[in-house]
Amino acid sequence: MSDEIDEVEVDGLLKDVGMMIVEKCQGLPLAIKVLGGHLFHIRKTRDAWEHVRDHFAWSISGIDDDINKAVYLSYADLPPDLKQCFVYCSLFPTNEPIRREDIVNLWISEEYVNNKTTASSELFEDVGLKHYRELVSRNLLEPKKGAYGQSACTMHDVIRSFAQYITKHEGVLVGEGQDANIALAAAPKIRRLSISNKVVEPGILRKQVSLRTLMLFGSTVVNSKELWSNLSSCLRVLYLDNVNLDELPDSISHLKHLRRLSLRATSISTIPEVIGDLQFLQGIEFVMCSNISRLPDSILKLRKLRLLHIRGTKISSVPRGFGKLRDLVIMAGFPTHSDDGAEGWCSLEELGPLTKLRFLDIIGLEKAPSGSVAARAKLCNKEHLEELNMRFASQLGDNGELKRGNISREEQDRAEQVLGNLCPPTCIEELVIKGYYGLGLPQWAWMMPALFRGLRRLVLEGYLCCDELPYGLGQLPFLDYLWVDQAPAIQCIGHGFVLTPSIDGQDNAAAGVVTDLIMSRQLPASLISRGTGFAFPKLTALGFEGMSGWTEWDWEQQIPAMPALEGLTIDGCKLHRLPPGLSRHATQLTLLDLRNVLNLVTVESFPSLTELKLWDNPMLESVSSCPRLHKITICSCPMLKLLENLPSLRTAAWMDLCTETLPTYLQEAELSKLNVHCRPSLFKLISLQYDTPEWGKVQHVQRMKVFAMEAPEDGLKGYMDYTKEPYSFYAHLF
Repeated sequence: MSDEIDEVEVDGLLKDVGMMIVEKCQGLPLAIKVLGGHLFHIRKTRDAWEHVRDHFAWSISGIDDDINKAVYLSYADLPPDLKQCFVYCSLFPTNEPIRREDIVNLWISEEYVNNKTTASSELFEDVGLKHYRELVSRNLLEPKKGAYGQSACTMHDVIRSFAQYITKHEGVLVGEGQDANIALAAAPKIRRLSISNKVVEPGILRKQVSLRTLMLFGSTVVNSKELWSNLSSCLRVLYLDNVNLDELPDSISHLKHLRRLSLRATSISTIPEVIGDLQFLQGIEFVMCSNISRLPDSILKLRKLRLLHIRGTKISSVPRGFGKLRDLVIMAGFPTHSDDGAEGWCSLEELGPLTKLRFLDIIGLEKAPSGSVAARAKLCNKEHLEELNMRFASQLGDNGELKRGNISREEQDRAEQVLGNLCPPTCIEELVIKGYYGLGLPQWAWMMPALFRGLRRLVLEGYLCCDELPYGLGQLPFLDYLWVDQAPAIQCIGHGFVLTPSIDGQDNAAAGVVTDLIMSRQLPASLISRGTGFAFPKLTALGFEGMSGWTEWDWEQQIPAMPALEGLTIDGCKLHRLPPGLSRHATQLTLLDLRNVLNLVTVESFPSLTELKLWDNPMLESVSSCPRLHKITICSCPMLKLLENLPSLRTAAWMDLCTETLPTYLQEAELSKLNVHCRPSLFKLISLQYDTPEWGKVQHVQRMKVFAMEAPEDGLKGYMDYTKEPYSFYAHLF
């Protein structure tokens, strides 16, 4: 009992000190956020927190404001290697995402990352990933919205300016409104230079003899051929993103110390053989360089290569002997290619010796001659592999129909054998399968819950001919993201999809339902494991798109599942109803996005829902009993007549370019904000205000904007802005 009292007293003391720290932040959100991240990483003792409260950073001179002082305090606590990593992030412009794999490999190129203090078997990439996650947890980097698993971040402008203050004249970011010549004149011994959206004169680089990193984003290079001769021979990182370059000349060979060569979205068409002379190269990227069609044989000389990214190029083969690049950790865009000669060589066998791979993206699997050849890739033996993308060429056109006639049974059999022999290792965390047109899934796919207990993300795209999803996916204990896209053959998603992991502790009715399902659908009893009692216990994001044949989703209220689900997207199907189990058990669902759900009639009884998006649902009639729903978007739902029991609804967007009248449910909703997109004729009626019934449906809204257009692609025809109190009104038809 005394221990409990002591713990309460300590918590109270920490709270008092914490409030003092908050006061020093003067209520500024960013400062509080950064300091909170810092406090998370130190000891939970009064002395440690008082040290933060009394830190010299609060009184240091030369820093502009209190936010920067809070950032300085957090920065001062970082170990030396992490300080370097943090400062390096400031080279990315405000509008550029900092991709996780990108920044980690840049740190490796600059030798900021080592494994001297960790297990010798740990990859540099794993150490760098720990650094990345710590910067995120300290709120010095902010995860980019929509980027899965913190795979991309941004840096707040205030934090970036602080990092640039720390690096001073060693690292310079030249952005909009800045003169590169002036910036470089003030830093004669600059080591890292980043230029964004500027015209770059190669001559300005001539005096930068100490330059080790050059990054250009969206820049126009005057006389691109001259660029290469002006680069410092000390250069370690050359990172060009969307720069107007059409040639990679032989003179690149003078960059003897180059570790990282990244050319993204350029017009370069050839990679010179002399690239093999750059013996220190660790990373090569030719992402979206669509004119490149060949890898030179000399690439096999680059035995230190850890990253090769050729996705978005026309490269269709790799040189024989590619498997000698045994330090490869990231391989994106690896092309499947077969030699019809007597030796029967296939590029997939070159993957066999690459045991350090952590990320692998394979394309063109339809070119694999057989399953036995695919087996030589030895994917199941790659103990570091965490992310795996396997892609067949898509057989679907933009309209969702087959690009050509029926796929032959022989082609389907071969696809099944190839995928069946590309079984991922048990350590896999993210799995993407695209363009698969086999009739059935391989055995390992049906055994996912048993084999891949660490799987967090699963994407099935272009899932053309299979008419069912693997059973037991709900038993994957860490799966938090599941997306199914373009699966036209699926007509029903049965209880096997959300089958509860355990019937222990459930009522008899639930246990009976589960047992009946096993018996009736002949599901193996081994799919029932002892667990939490919920299927999909960690799933937060779920999506079904392009499911043109899908009509039924069976999930009864007795079967608990998806307690953590936050967002659900359904697009392009014939569902008649949302399953009762969804509204009963998905108690954290806040966003529901329903598009082209052709037979859906009602959306009702979602207690946690805060935002609802409804697009092109022709049969939808009502939305009701969603007590927390705050925001709704309605586009082309002509049968919708009723919005009922939505006490929290305050924001709405309505679009329909076919009707001549506004729906009456807008008049009944207590809206604070409304955006309307309509045809010009309806716009005119609304703009007449009190002279038409249409105005009576919306005049109670506190703030309304109306946009007139004939079609979304035609552009704006009229604009209206209305505020009820204090009254203001503006309308103009172009």
